[in-house]
Amino acid sequence: MILHMRLHRLLAVLCVLASTVTAAVAQEPAPESCAIPDTVLTVDAVLPNARAALQEGGALTVLVVRTANPQPSRAPLTYPARLEAELKRRMPGREVRVAVRNLPDESAAEMVLELKSSLARERPALVIWQVGTVDAMRNLNVESFGEALSEGIGLVHDMGSDIIVMDMQYSLQTTQLINFQPYVDYIDWVTQNHDVFHFPRYDIMRHWVEDGQVDFNTETPEAKQRSFTFVHNCLGRLLADSILTMTLDPDLVKP
Repeated sequence: MILHMRLHRLLAVLCVLASTVTAAVAQEPAPESCAIPDTVLTVDAVLPNARAALQEGGALTVLVVRTANPQPSRAPLTYPARLEAELKRRMPGREVRVAVRNLPDESAAEMVLELKSSLARERPALVIWQVGTVDAMRNLNVESFGEALSEGIGLVHDMGSDIIVMDMQYSLQTTQLINFQPYVDYIDWVTQNHDVFHFPRYDIMRHWVEDGQVDFNTETPEAKQRSFTFVHNCLGRLLADSILTMTLDPDLVKP
């Protein structure tokens, strides 16, 4: 019962972090404001299936699998929508589709069970798998988490898709309640072993917090809205930059 209550309190904290996006206006930040040092974000992998699809003139289809609670009213403001908009802007004339599969409150092992049906239905060239939040909240065994992560990566590859693994979000408030770092480290280790790209959302957001670009602890609703708008716009931009770096000749892409 105590563990159940704690999990609900932690879920409430994460919901508060996400809820203020609804009222935000999705204003495009200046490109330089999203800059992240190479020590935080380095693109060190390739996306052969996505690259082949683009070279053949086909659509770039992306499936985002994540643990967020679906909220249709704020969907246009979240990073998957911003990713789609940015990819379309950077590749005018090309077809881009970003679909989202929300699996709230599911651990990595539970998400793997849903991956196969989602992949069979969507047939994406690329999967972005946001994972680790629920495992850390439940304090699940890290090695078991790593095994599920490896299984999911293998499944995606077996189904003919590329994969980017994204870790959890960062805020000072949640890090005081949840020890995310072992799961972040395990994601890094597993992705390196599988030669896939780890998009380090946790470290990216920590950089923005420590740099004073976002402040999730402020009591001002307007400031919270600005922070969330900035985060989602920039995550979409950085994901698009990373994907294009791994798929296309930079000279053929709009800046």
